Amino acid sequence: MRYDKRNRTALDNLAPNTKAAAYKWYQFCLDNNIDILITETIRTKEKQAEYVAKGTSQTMRSWHLVGQALDFVPVTSTGGTDYTAYFQPDIQRAIAEAKRLGFKWGGDWSGGWDKPHLEYQYKGYGMDKKLEQAREDEEPMTAEEKKQFDELKELVKKQADTIKKLEKAVNVSGNQSPPEWSLKALEAAKKAGAITTTKDKSQSDLVNIQVLYNLGLFDPGIIKLINLNREEVRNAK
Repeated sequence: MRYDKRNRTALDNLAPNTKAAAYKWYQFCLDNNIDILITETIRTKEKQAEYVAKGTSQTMRSWHLVGQALDFVPVTSTGGTDYTAYFQPDIQRAIAEAKRLGFKWGGDWSGGWDKPHLEYQYKGYGMDKKLEQAREDEEPMTAEEKKQFDELKELVKKQADTIKKLEKAVNVSGNQSPPEWSLKALEAAKKAGAITTTKDKSQSDLVNIQVLYNLGLFDPGIIKLINLNREEVRNAK
């Protein structure tokens, strides 16, 4: 690596977790003989304002300001820099590795206007304050893995909501207040001796009780006839 010392000095200025990921990426470049120059990492507000004024940056909320971004340029065989070489196979390999490690590449943005730029969003803007101690066998999540993980979390949340709705429908707790539409039927069923409590009924139970109520089967006169018939059957035996 032609500019190794300069590159390491720049990398050392990054925020802790960004620096750890950036050094893994830099080692990949070293191992694969991909020559690059890291032109900038941490940036002052004054420098950022200058870039915005020139039009080379579009925001005062740059990830460079919080040490979570770096700019790099491919280096030619003669030691020069080539800002047109980002789509050379070896540089694309380096960019793919950066993405695998969790970086976002400015060349993927609309218009691909910021090809030198790699940013490490970590847990959010300016949140890279303390180095996380990962297990030796633990690799940081790639952008695709993080996307899948976030989708899984959302799926789990939806399933939890569905389970709550089902628990409410079947009254798992056995202590759920019945809906207003079922109160008359439940009271009639309780007076008729068909049930002893109104709070342990599932949605299915409530519907069945309501049907019986609508048929008039909890009417005191009907209940009296049923009891008389039951007594006659008992006496006949």
